[in-house]
Amino acid sequence: MALEVVQFLVKKFVDSLTEEAELPFSAQFNDLRAELEKAAVSPANADELRECLYELNDLLAECRMLANPPNQPRWCFVQSVAQRFANTKTKKRVAKVRRRVLQCVGDDSGGGNAVASQESGANGGLLDRWTTSWLDRSRIHGFDQQLAELESMAFGDCGAGRLNGVGIVGMGGIGKTTLAQLLFGSPRARGRFFPRIWVCMSRTAFAGADRRKEVLHGMLMALGHEEEAILSMDGSNSLAELVIAVHEQLKGKRYLIVFDDVWHIVGWYDDVVGRQNVPLGADDRSERLAFGLPKERGGLVVVTSRLEQTAEAMVGKSCLYHVRPLADGESCWAIFTDALSQDKRTVDLATVNSMKQEILETCGGLPLAAKTLGDIFAKSNFSSPASTSSSQELSKNDRVITGNGGNLK
Repeated sequence: MALEVVQFLVKKFVDSLTEEAELPFSAQFNDLRAELEKAAVSPANADELRECLYELNDLLAECRMLANPPNQPRWCFVQSVAQRFANTKTKKRVAKVRRRVLQCVGDDSGGGNAVASQESGANGGLLDRWTTSWLDRSRIHGFDQQLAELESMAFGDCGAGRLNGVGIVGMGGIGKTTLAQLLFGSPRARGRFFPRIWVCMSRTAFAGADRRKEVLHGMLMALGHEEEAILSMDGSNSLAELVIAVHEQLKGKRYLIVFDDVWHIVGWYDDVVGRQNVPLGADDRSERLAFGLPKERGGLVVVTSRLEQTAEAMVGKSCLYHVRPLADGESCWAIFTDALSQDKRTVDLATVNSMKQEILETCGGLPLAAKTLGDIFAKSNFSSPASTSSSQELSKNDRVITGNGGNLK
């Protein structure tokens, strides 16, 4: 199972890299591609390689945002700012994941290096990406229409005897997780569903762990089970025991579960809402997650994924919601300025405002691109590319101190 996932993610990484003629750090990415293409994948190193590939695909998506700047003279300045930021942040991430890959495949056995990689680094080798249901609504812009459409799809058929499902799909950085968070915390969801459970699917906690068990562990802990009791289910049939335990905890309840950032393409996750009406017998309890999700009271399962086929397998083709780029440029600008205001530095507001059109064209309606550019500008010391002296002549009213409650004008 894990081997197939790794093979799929390697192909996705290679195909994405092939599609791009030029990317920042392309030499490092190509070195990694060569290592991965010749790597011997085994059950001992598959889980660690899978986590590395999640990170690599994310890094490719971030680099792609800045790889095709608009054909405008002043953009060279924005590009140089972005490149300086990339050299201090993205380069470190690429180097870190490269070390993990080499440690993982450097030994034929794979196991010892996987463990060493997991234990290395200040964060124990864990990936940076992690999501929760919490978000600051004051910093969310431009999603009102799409949220209304998603709510209509998600809440329209949640009657008794039917578990509804919706799959939120789209490219990286387009706002899938944000939409799921907005739906999860909406007044309609809070008033209709209990319990509400958020499961981040984008990484495992430990190298070599069974991701299926980790998903069930997280669900049981969210339902109030003590960790010691969960870990005690460690017999030869522990997966089936965990599935049954989840089923018993959810039985008779109208619940909402979000599976965020799903990459897995194995059959255990298929048809979680039971639309295909495949009977589940006693021998099937550990074969599919669907057995752990009772249907009799009505409820909702939300899946977010970049992989449309994965979301379709879980909730059905007719239940997919395709997220669109933000159509309103002012929404992207608000996201950009929010990110800019988080850093405790002085920003040349006149210069930033003069580059608004270039910045919005670069964002292309992607919320993550707007936030990334805001972070870049906030962490870069720059003056107006047209005239340094004119920048120095700006009055205090033309400058803004970001952070500590400062507001952009």
